[in-house]
Amino acid sequence: MRLFASEISIEDLIQRFNTCTLPADAWTHEAHLAMGIWYLRQYTLTQAMLLVRQRIILFNSSVGGPIGFERGYHETLTWFWLKTIEVFLNEFGRDKSLLETCNTFLQSEGAVRERATLFYSSDELFSLEARTFVISPTLQVFT
Repeated sequence: MRLFASEISIEDLIQRFNTCTLPADAWTHEAHLAMGIWYLRQYTLTQAMLLVRQRIILFNSSVGGPIGFERGYHETLTWFWLKTIEVFLNEFGRDKSLLETCNTFLQSEGAVRERATLFYSSDELFSLEARTFVISPTLQVFT
């Protein structure tokens, strides 16, 4: 997992993501998670979900990324990662620096790319329903 070198690099990533000037190849798993942390430090889960959904769809469109039913924005995965980050922030605290928060989360089990497969079957996770609506985990629940 690639860690961030400075708080400025995270803020720059978020600013470029929000203005659709981030190169598509910089939209990594780590970037997704840092973005989620940034939004959840400023907004409630519901507010963050609304904003992140809009921003990801806009960003994907701006870089010519996938926007169809089979690829692109995924409602359940977006909710899953924001909920995972929210649980982390509630335990870790919200008073630490953005850099420390991001790097600590990226080094945790919570950031493992395949984490969603602990909560959902592949059939569930890659269904059209999961792409368009939040579906509840069936293999494990958030505590």
